[in-house]
Parts: sequence; structure tokens; C-alpha cells
Amino acid sequence: MRIRMSDLEAVLRRAPVLGVVVLLAGVLGGCAGGPLRPGFQSPPATPTPPASPPQTPTPPPKPTLPAEPTWTPPPTKGPITPTPVALCAFGPPAPPEPGPSLEAYVFSEPSVVLTHTSGIAIVGWLPDGQQILIIRTTLEDRDYIETFNVQTRQIQRYAERHSYSISPGTKLAWLSSPKAVAFVDRTANGQDVLRISWGEGMSVREVGSNLTAFLAASPDGNQVLFFSWGAKQPQVYNVALDQTHLLPFFLPILSPQDLLALGQIEGPIPYQAIWHPNGDRIGFYNDTGFYLANLITGQICEINLGPHVDGKRWAVEARWSPDGRYLAARTTVGDPVVQFIDLTLIDTITGEQRHLDLGRQYISDMTWAPNSRDLLVAAESDDHIRDLLYLVDAVTGDSRQILVNDSFVAAGYWGIAWSPTGQTIAVPCSTLKPSGASTEEGRVCTITVEVRQ
Repeated sequence: MRIRMSDLEAVLRRAPVLGVVVLLAGVLGGCAGGPLRPGFQSPPATPTPPASPPQTPTPPPKPTLPAEPTWTPPPTKGPITPTPVALCAFGPPAPPEPGPSLEAYVFSEPSVVLTHTSGIAIVGWLPDGQQILIIRTTLEDRDYIETFNVQTRQIQRYAERHSYSISPGTKLAWLSSPKAVAFVDRTANGQDVLRISWGEGMSVREVGSNLTAFLAASPDGNQVLFFSWGAKQPQVYNVALDQTHLLPFFLPILSPQDLLALGQIEGPIPYQAIWHPNGDRIGFYNDTGFYLANLITGQICEINLGPHVDGKRWAVEARWSPDGRYLAARTTVGDPVVQFIDLTLIDTITGEQRHLDLGRQYISDMTWAPNSRDLLVAAESDDHIRDLLYLVDAVTGDSRQILVNDSFVAAGYWGIAWSPTGQTIAVPCSTLKPSGASTEEGRVCTITVEVRQ
């Protein structure tokens, strides 16, 4: 979903700015009002007034689609104490589903379907495959959260909120069951709160306060996971029941000594979360590790993101494949300024890993095809303004660049999304001012996809 580049990402890469900059899709973003890389348990410093929005703001994550049973946490007796986290175990080899060759894909030229005087962030497709969730940014410190029908061109507004310059798309989730939007907004005193909106003109429900940066929606679209400053456990809000509960486990919090052992001086940053499509597990990750929590047993294990000569890999952003077999992550090592962001692919059945750089220094975004085998990946070009698009086979690691004659300004920054039907891709296709320093017109394009046998 993403402007996707956060202020932290700008520091991570120190790349030239495009309005704010073009880069790592929906990631890290420290908590607004807090230090650059706040510790997860530390509350933010005295709130400061929100900064003016950048010339080119952004959005991001994409709502997961599969269905999931509603889970009620088991009762706990007494406090839960942290325990050492074991590595996740993987099963025996299992043959992947057959898929088309990369050469079988045929992509149309991009077609402009929506324009705006400022940036347009693509958060993701709705399950119907016809609408996309977008954020239209303004220069008046407000964001418009809307759905856009790519066929009828109809726009439906769901909410208006304070504009975020730090990874705004990570503060947003589509709830398919009640057909509502969960989003983080900022109050007049600088505190971030969680709100639910069912549409313009309808009441907005405030369900959480003192939030950190990230949200995650359950696959059934009825629950929202979020973090609050000072809370030692993640929280889940159930929309249908109008209830909030703590999840029955603690996430690892590393000491300064542990961070030094990872080659880091600063951190840790707040956790992000991705709900597994089966609904029974959640992946939590930050710059200390990637942890998989089982909601039924309350147990946690760690997924090793692979070795690197300069330290332990950590995920800037991660996405499950629609069937939940593969984990795709944009990974790096160490503290700012990071020298690379690769694509890491993990088969969570066999444990097999692949690390790809596609010949580029920074991978900026990724979106799964509905076949759970292929991905569309955005990688930053040498000018740090335009992104190149690659098709990647998660099983073989093969890749090929597509639409080489087209320009995609900050595509990974604003978000790319492959529809659940597999027939359409939504990409940013904005134009630049003659100076090349900022967006002249925000645009969304669609690309039709055909697979030839």
C-alpha cells in the first residue's frame, strides 16, 4: 500500500528526494512524535505538533483476502514471562503447484485511470477485484481515504484524517467483513488513535489510543491488530463484538548488548505485523528478528531470514503469498545508512530460501500474483526517482524486467498492487515537474495481464 518512503527510510538510504523520496514501500516508520528509531516499549517523547506534509506524501500494506475463523484468546493465569525463542521448524519437501513460465505473461501498456493534483497512494485491491483502496493526499495537512472503481471510475470516500509523512499506508487497513476502514489518526494533542469508519457521513468509532505506527487486518476482515506505547503485548480489536483484548504472549525485546551482537547501535524499532492467510498465525518483525506467533497455542518461533556477511538480516517489509506458503520480505542488515535492500523469499513448508537483488541496490515494493508463485517487484533505478518493474518466480528465483520503455515515478513509494483476479495491476504513473524535484500530477494506471499458454 504507499508516499511509502518514511523519514526513517530516507535516513536508511540517504537517497535524493522526490517530494520526500522514492523508496522502500510502506515500512519502518517510527512512531510520530517520537525519536527516529524509538524502542518498542518506550513511550514517545512529549508530543510535538505534526509537521507539514511533504510535497509528495504516501501509503501501503495490502489487506489480506482469505477467510479465517474468529479466535477468542484462552484465559491466562498470572503474568506471562518471556522465554527464549526457538527457530521455526519446517516440514519435508513438498512439490509446489505448477505455474506459467515468466515468458507466458503479457502485459499491456499502462492506461491512466485516475489523476489528482497531489499524490495518490495505492493501498491495495478490495476482494471484488474491481476497486482499489487509495489515499489521496493534499497540501492542507489532510488525507482522503477512498475506494476507487477502476471500471466505473467511481470514488467513494470513507474517511478524512491528519496527513502522515511517515509511511501513512502502514496506518491503514481495509475490513472486508463490515466493509469499513481502520486507520490511525492524530488528535489535536499529537496522540495517535485507532479509528473505524464505515463511510463518509457515518459515525467514526475510536477504539484505541497511544498507538505506535502499524496496523494489520485479519484475513476475515473483522479484526484489527495494533500496538500501543507501553503495552508489552499486541492488542486485537474485534469489530463485530466491539471488544479489544491482549494477545497471550510477549514479543522479544532485545537488550543493548543483544543489539550490538547484531551489529546495531540504535533500536529496536516498533514491530510490524502480517496476519497469515489461514488466520491462525501472525508474523511480527522489526530490526531484531522475524517471529511467528501461533494464536491457538500462544507459542512463538523465529524465522531465520538468512545469513549475510555483514550481520543478521531483518525485514523492512514482509508479505505472505495468498495461499500462505511463501514469505516475501525486503531485507537488509545493520543500522542506517543501509547499503542494500534485497528480496528474500522463503518457502515456509520446506524452509528453502532465496535472496535476490535483481541487479539493483534497493528493492522498493512487491505484490503477489493470486497464483501464490509469481510476484511483481519494484526496484529503484539509478536516478533514485523512477522504479523498474520485474516479474519474479518465487519457486525458481527467475526474473525478467517488464515494460522497459515506461516510466514509473516512485512506484514502490506509492504502492503497486496485483488484483485478486490476476487480470489487472495498479501502479502509480505520476508526472514530474520540469525541475524533476516533485510531482506535477498524481496518477494511477492500470496494466492488464494475460497468460498465454
